[in-house]
Amino acid sequence: MKPLVALLALCVLTITHAAPDTWGKSPTATDDRFSNPQKPLYAGPDGWWNTGEVRAELNDARKTPYAYKGSFTLVSNEFVSVGGPAKLETVLFDFVENGVPAPGDYKVTAKGSLKNKTVRISFADQAGGKIREWTPTENAGVLTVKMVHGFLYFTCRDLKLQAVSSPMANHDVANSILTFGFEGALSPSEVDSYEKK
Repeated sequence: MKPLVALLALCVLTITHAAPDTWGKSPTATDDRFSNPQKPLYAGPDGWWNTGEVRAELNDARKTPYAYKGSFTLVSNEFVSVGGPAKLETVLFDFVENGVPAPGDYKVTAKGSLKNKTVRISFADQAGGKIREWTPTENAGVLTVKMVHGFLYFTCRDLKLQAVSSPMANHDVANSILTFGFEGALSPSEVDSYEKK
């Protein structure tokens, strides 16, 4: 009887203990070949190598989720992540001025500026023949930029983005707020490819 009670108590503790909110994951191995930056198979910090992850939720009745792990790269000197089921979801990190952001915290606002340590983050979904886009509310949150083993590492959580209404927008999410998070890293070679205009 005592073993059964102990097993039930262990099950209850396991169920009530929330799993940590983990983002990224290096491939597993019996040694450090993927987690050691000195090894040729290094997978990047937390497994991010020119990739990133989006987790977002719309404040509609269905609590529509957006979630993908996709590319994270430089396109014409813009920091862009693309993913989703049909590769039609995009994130743009706009610092406005030319240059790679230095490590630090950047306030997410309607207008980015490297000099002022601000960034404009937009998320767009073009699936289903509709154009949906969300941009920052004022004081939407913070993007943290780190340099980890030469990788440019971006993280943000719980940003508040507002649906955009424009002549191009053909959506059903007017006035909605998207709670948005992102994590990803650019490899040293990708960062080095940034061209000064």
